[in-house]
Formats: sequence, structure tokens, C-alpha cells
Amino acid sequence: MIRSITFITFLVLSTVLFATTQQEFYKYRASQNATGMLNLISNLENVPSLEKNATDLRILADACVEYGLWGAPKKLKAKYFDEAIHYANIALKITPNNAYLNFVKGAAIGRLAQYRGIIQSLFMLGNFDHCINKAIKLDPKLYRAYVALAMRYRDTPWPFANFNRSERLFKKALLIDPNYIYGYYELAMLYVKWGKIKKAHQTFEKILSMTPEKEFYVQEMNCKKKAKEWLDTHK
Repeated sequence: MIRSITFITFLVLSTVLFATTQQEFYKYRASQNATGMLNLISNLENVPSLEKNATDLRILADACVEYGLWGAPKKLKAKYFDEAIHYANIALKITPNNAYLNFVKGAAIGRLAQYRGIIQSLFMLGNFDHCINKAIKLDPKLYRAYVALAMRYRDTPWPFANFNRSERLFKKALLIDPNYIYGYYELAMLYVKWGKIKKAHQTFEKILSMTPEKEFYVQEMNCKKKAKEWLDTHK
């Protein structure tokens, strides 16, 4: 009986700690609190038996991607994307069919490729495609994975780029989450690159009319700011 109670207590405490860690991650991501995210990374890296805890490893990998994107100094960004891939790989050995974890690894590979030479980044393209396509196969509603793949077809050099496919993928993501401002912003940037200025104008105008989602608040406020700046210079 005592052992049963102890085990139940352990499960309850584990659930509470996970919920708290996940909530902290969401809070720091939404506010782009670099100090908070860095502290979260440090705390997770010191979790006992981390290499056996797929949940904490997933959050840690995700936190490294986010911190690399908007928190880390430029000279350290590649380091955090590399660490995100490392932690995701360990977690994927435990839960290889976790859709979101495959997305996080793919996102980290895509971001890291921006800091590699053109030849090396093209070699990384196959790994990126594998992770993101697997994430979509495992969870067809994972809209951020469609956005990541759309950006890949927009931003890679010829002959790897495909603007038509990129547009379809952006629209697929926005059908799943029509409130995802960041998705609209990246779609608008596709239209700018494609030379479809009227569609870019319409998409930027739509962004200005939208309310940022709580979980991506600062990111989407920045999208609204950039949309207004573009519209102000393209009247």
C-alpha cells in the first residue's frame, strides 16, 4: 500500500512539474523573454536522467530553437539550433513517432542551415524534408509544419524552390489555423518575392485587421508592425 501511494504521488508530482515547465515555455515564447527562456534551458539541462525523459527533452529542444531565433546573440544562434537537434535526436530515440518532436527537429535543421555554406545547407535539405514531412504525416493538423515546408520552397535556391507549392502549403496551414498571423506574414513575403504585389498588399492589409494569438503575441505584433511598414512604403 505504501509503495502504491508513493508511486501515485510521484506521478502527480511529475504531471505538475511538466505542466509548470510547459506553461513557462509558452509564457516565455509568447513574450519573447530571452532571460526566462535561457533560464528554462539551463534548468532543463540539469534535470536528473534527462536523456530518459522524452517530454523534458522535447521542451528543451523547442526552447533552444526559440532562444536561437530571437534571444541568442548572433554569434551563438547556430549553437542553440545545433543543441536543439541534439536534444531532439535523443528524444526521438524514445518516441520516434512524436509529430511535434519531428517538427521541432526539422525547424532546428532549417534554421541551422541558414548559418552554413550553400553546399552544406543543401545537404541538410534532405534531413529537413524528412523531419517535416514525417511530422505532417503523423499529424496532418500540425499547421506550423506546413508553414516551415512552405518557407523551404520559397527560400531555397533554384532548382529547389517552388513558389506554387509554397503558396499551396501556406494556404493549407491557414485553413487549419486561420488566425495564425505569422503564417499570413510569410505568405505575404512569398508574394513579394514572387512579384505578386497586389496579393502581397492584400495579405499585409489582412494582417493589420487581425488580433495576435496569445501564444505568439510578440512575434505576431512584430508581423503587424512589419506589415504596416511595408504598406506605408508601397502605397
